[in-house]
Amino acid sequence: MDLTFLLLFSGLAILSAFFSSKLVSLIKSPLIVGYIIAGAILGPAVLNVINTSEINHLEIVNVVTLSFIGFGVGGELRFTELKKLGKSIIVIVLMEATAAFLCVGIFCALVLNSIPLGLIYGALAAATAPAGTTDVINQYKAKGNLTTTLYAVMGLDDIYALIIYSLAIPMSIIMLGGSGADVSVGAALGKAGLEVLEALGVGVLMGFIFSLGARRIHDHVSILLFSLGLILLNCGIAEKFDLSPILLNMATGIVLVNRSAINARKVFNSLGQWTPPIYLFFFLLIGTRLDFNLIYQYHLLIFVYIITRSLGKWSGAFTGSALTKAPANTRKYLGFTLLSQAGVAIGLALSAAQSLRVLSYSHEADQIMGVMAATTFLIMLFGPIITKIALVKAGEIREP
Repeated sequence: MDLTFLLLFSGLAILSAFFSSKLVSLIKSPLIVGYIIAGAILGPAVLNVINTSEINHLEIVNVVTLSFIGFGVGGELRFTELKKLGKSIIVIVLMEATAAFLCVGIFCALVLNSIPLGLIYGALAAATAPAGTTDVINQYKAKGNLTTTLYAVMGLDDIYALIIYSLAIPMSIIMLGGSGADVSVGAALGKAGLEVLEALGVGVLMGFIFSLGARRIHDHVSILLFSLGLILLNCGIAEKFDLSPILLNMATGIVLVNRSAINARKVFNSLGQWTPPIYLFFFLLIGTRLDFNLIYQYHLLIFVYIITRSLGKWSGAFTGSALTKAPANTRKYLGFTLLSQAGVAIGLALSAAQSLRVLSYSHEADQIMGVMAATTFLIMLFGPIITKIALVKAGEIREP
């Protein structure tokens, strides 16, 4: 990508997202909705300031953002708070992700008349993106049992979603005619488990290093530089060894906050002034993926995917909360805060598309990427708004 173009686009993107977010804030909508709208205007669908090839060259923004988001989620998972929640978190995660998988999988299979493709779409639907949700929580400073539960659910959701995906993909490939050890369900599950353990193991180690360094550094600039360096190092390790940047950095954040809440507060206060531009670019790039042709071409599949995924997330979270006798506000509103879909789902979709192309299912691979890009854009437009409404209804956000 041309450096001059990158600089010009970066400046234009920041200004466009800034003014767009100010406009949506007038109707009390979360700022990230404005970022996404700005991206849609600058992208190929409207002004075409940046094309698809150039958007793909900026994928590093997604990896870096997911790393910071994972670290932030981990920093909210204090063991003392998790003990109060007990087994309810495990049950809720199992219920909401499984319900989304089943609802999307069954109905997409019916629409496409293909069980293997239904399995793939169901697996992709299981993941919940913490990006939009955490941004809403931070913007409105939400606090309470629902918010605490939400952080814990988001922390475990990606692990379980990866397991579901690792089971569904080899089963789909076998049903489509693939064979060999590389598509063995057992081998795939073992590989996924190993990747999770590796990501968490490296993250824990980096968390101890983080904690030791933060204890000895006190001035604001030094703690900022130290924190940025370690998180970006984690990001590079995740890319090098094909590990989840969210899980790796989440483990680092968990260790840091549980070893010393004071040191963790120093770190997060310093990073809080640096991360907004990263989040802005992340959501703006989601907006640039808007494609009216794809939405028109796959409108029925997109509609079915969004409705059934939303139904699965809500019903699963409600059922899990009810079974574990969670507080009333958690039962009522948790499902509405789990709708966001972003980087994790797109990453898994890329992996699924590559597996399908190996079997010469190029049309299906293109369809998956198109549908996931379109659904991510649409879900991220209304997901944060619904999250905000749910947190307000639960009394964990005070309306100005």
